[in-house]
Amino acid sequence: RYFLRVYCTPATVVLCEAMEGAVKEVHLLGENLFNHKPALQPIIEKFVDNFEKNGRHKEFDGLLRASHALVEAASTATDRLLDDGRLQQVTARVNSLASRLEQMTEPVHGKEHEDYLAAIRAEQDKYVQLCEAEGMRKMRIAAGVEQP
Repeated sequence: RYFLRVYCTPATVVLCEAMEGAVKEVHLLGENLFNHKPALQPIIEKFVDNFEKNGRHKEFDGLLRASHALVEAASTATDRLLDDGRLQQVTARVNSLASRLEQMTEPVHGKEHEDYLAAIRAEQDKYVQLCEAEGMRKMRIAAGVEQP
């Protein structure tokens, strides 16, 4: 306060007192001018609380692990794998497994099943024809066109 009054003229005393009030209110002391901890600490604590409550640290750990796996994969010497043929062997085994799985999805008794269904359709067609013939005969008898 003495510093402000010594260098302030009487015309600016009001301004100096206002500055003094602002300095006290904002806590702008010389040694704290670049210390933003009091203003940022509540914001940082809120961020950390939200980060932990939402489980973001788990997601972040997963991202770090995935990143490390990518770095390891990128640094793997693939020339050696290609030179000694191991990669081609693995590819051939995977293709063999895929073809065996495709064969398992095809019906084994597909032809026999189709023949069975065709025989049932033929028998049902015969039955329908017999029923239609009997129905027509009964209609002719009812109309008097035919004798029972």
